[in-house]
Amino acid sequence: PYIQREATEAEAIAGEGSEQVITPRRLHAGASYLDDQLKTALTPYLTGIGEITLWGGPESLIPKGKLRCNGQSFDVELNPILALQYPDGRVPNIDDRYVIGASDSNPVGTLREADWEHYHPVGQWQADSGYGADDADFISGRSISKSGGDLSKWGGKNYYSRGNSGEWQGIAENTVPRQNASDSIDTGDLIPINDGGMHPADIGLYYIIKTDQAESEQGTGAPTAIVITPAAVTVNAGTTRQFTGTVLPASLADDYPVSWAVSDPTLGSIDSNGLYTATAGQSGTQTIIASISTGLTATATVTQHIYLTSITIGTVPLELIAGNTYNIPIAYSPAGYTESVNPASSDASVAALSSAGTLTISGAGTATLSLTGASSGVTALVTITATEEEVPEVYLQIENNLSEIAAAGATAQSEARDALDLGELATKDSLTASDVGAVPQSTESLGTADLNTVLTPGREFQSLTSNATLARNYPIALAGMLDVIKTTASGIRQVYYPYNNTDVYHRYCVDVGTNPMVFGTWVKGGGFLEASQNLADVADVAQSRQNLGVSYTISADVAPTDATGYAAGHIWYQIEE
Repeated sequence: PYIQREATEAEAIAGEGSEQVITPRRLHAGASYLDDQLKTALTPYLTGIGEITLWGGPESLIPKGKLRCNGQSFDVELNPILALQYPDGRVPNIDDRYVIGASDSNPVGTLREADWEHYHPVGQWQADSGYGADDADFISGRSISKSGGDLSKWGGKNYYSRGNSGEWQGIAENTVPRQNASDSIDTGDLIPINDGGMHPADIGLYYIIKTDQAESEQGTGAPTAIVITPAAVTVNAGTTRQFTGTVLPASLADDYPVSWAVSDPTLGSIDSNGLYTATAGQSGTQTIIASISTGLTATATVTQHIYLTSITIGTVPLELIAGNTYNIPIAYSPAGYTESVNPASSDASVAALSSAGTLTISGAGTATLSLTGASSGVTALVTITATEEEVPEVYLQIENNLSEIAAAGATAQSEARDALDLGELATKDSLTASDVGAVPQSTESLGTADLNTVLTPGREFQSLTSNATLARNYPIALAGMLDVIKTTASGIRQVYYPYNNTDVYHRYCVDVGTNPMVFGTWVKGGGFLEASQNLADVADVAQSRQNLGVSYTISADVAPTDATGYAAGHIWYQIEE
């Protein structure tokens, strides 16, 4: 008979020999060995349990054995290794969050809410806003010089610097004067920026986490929102207000109790049930914060005022005239109230009363005026009656011949003349040449004046012939009239008329502002020859003879051959050599 022996465990794993039989127990041992070998070989290439990666496909195609990091729950018994990292049985919620490297101060899984506060440093030195990662080193101009005030200690030197913010201490550059080492500046007001107002360019991807399983289990979704009611409210200091926080979706609400907090404990506090207590005597803006264990939060705003308890309107004058204003005493209690006061009038065309007590009367009639606390509703009322001012009508009486206007003064007279289109000349008994734009005419003789000094446009006269001398630049030694005419901005023309004949003499000056001033020669007007001069007054004697045909000239040219070549008045002679 054929008999085979059972292979040993080593033989079964080695796979050698042809006479042995591999029994089930040897097969199991070999399979276990191969399984361990496969794990050892493949582990470096497999995703580790708890490893978080990015997924760019749809949620429905997330690989098996991985869960989306949206705060959903997992079975801690089926995923013991993952449970070591997340003992509460929930993966982290990374939806809509930026990821930073973990550290001792920011451990793995720590969820921090956005902090949008920043400040504007004002001045030239260093300051601490009191907020983490928000310290500013010195900030100064490129050239700081002595200019009084806080800069007086700097002298006339230049100090160069580079500003910085946050904890980037390494970029500061400056040489600091010893005497300024303790100088500081105001950091300015903290400026909140709306959530979502500041972010880099981004893209949305899913974060997924590897579980202990090769197949995905059905996780439980995390809450997506918290709704606070009321979302905004105004309260009176010293009172309470109930807030409720609703977790959505509602099916998960029981597993996620809401925790409450406030942004400013000095304004008030809130208990675990959402009851807010406003601190008496404190006013301002409070933020109510609701949160759940996944890190999801929501906020509501509380505007906190010190409400009025009473408003008293003081005594109003009995006689109120339209067009006037009156100061009415107003008493508010308590004195430190902070709510707004709303004024109102039943008829704004009659009167209005401001919260400061200014009563403005606009017209005749009756009106009810009120002052009301905007939040408290505390109100004070007063009813007033106003009348129009009685102004007597005034008429000009015929028998007074407009004396009423004269009695009213120069302003009234001027307005009356303007109304009648009467200019200023209407007030004069006589007019000068300048009043009517005429050429001014002197009433006094020129005397011994030199005509080179008479430059002002107008008419002058010389009454004595003895004063009219050529030395004084008269054109003729005769008394007469001088007319000075402006020809350009700087030029003039003088015209002289002797008193006992019809002669006229002209001369000009191109620019009276030159030094020395130059006049042209006096020229007798008309262009006529005097009969008494017997042609002695011709301007060109030779030309005159030529024009009369009595001009004889001697020519050395060859004589003409016939009479047609002779010109009248010429004599030729021939030079013989």
